[in-house]
Amino acid sequence: MLRSTLAIFAVLAAGCVKQLPPAAPPAHAVPALSLPALPPPGHGRIVVDVVEGPTSISRMTVAAEAVDRPGRPPVYRFTELAEAGCLTPCLIDLPVGNVLLGFPVLGKPAPEVELVHVGPDPSVYRRTLSVYEDATGGLRVFGFVAVPVGFVAAATGGTILAAGLQRDHDGLVTGGAITLGASTLLVALGLWALRTDAPTFRPGAASHYPL
Repeated sequence: MLRSTLAIFAVLAAGCVKQLPPAAPPAHAVPALSLPALPPPGHGRIVVDVVEGPTSISRMTVAAEAVDRPGRPPVYRFTELAEAGCLTPCLIDLPVGNVLLGFPVLGKPAPEVELVHVGPDPSVYRRTLSVYEDATGGLRVFGFVAVPVGFVAAATGGTILAAGLQRDHDGLVTGGAITLGASTLLVALGLWALRTDAPTFRPGAASHYPL
């Protein structure tokens, strides 16, 4: 029981991330790029820049894959696909409309996908990257152990207390009450430790303005 409880809380605690306030929108600036001839008809031009310096970005697409279910209507699984992008600052000519751009997240391998509008007039999309930090330590390990152990102890203490009350046994009542109180404190300390020593995520921000 303890092993399964530990596994459950490890999964839950791994998803506990403190959300920090987002970065301030970056100041308007126009990167020094040589602008080639105007884009083809029906296309727009966008200059993509990243505050942190030269960064590889990707153009993202969404592919739909049918999942076969015999005897039932099909459902679709959607997958994000990264296509060749560019190293910022860079200039992209695309058909007028919305485009998905993938930006790296500092400290995390998975990209962050942003919806960017490409208008008929040239523009600059300048972004500050999101930051994920997982510099956790012993406090988080304590939380991983304390919470599930505390819950198991609380269940045991509650069972002992109930048995003592049913049998009018003072020793069982006292032991169950002490166990229940101590385990409740242990759970509270474990939850505090997990929250205090949790990974952090600071969302990025973007500014989109005329070129």
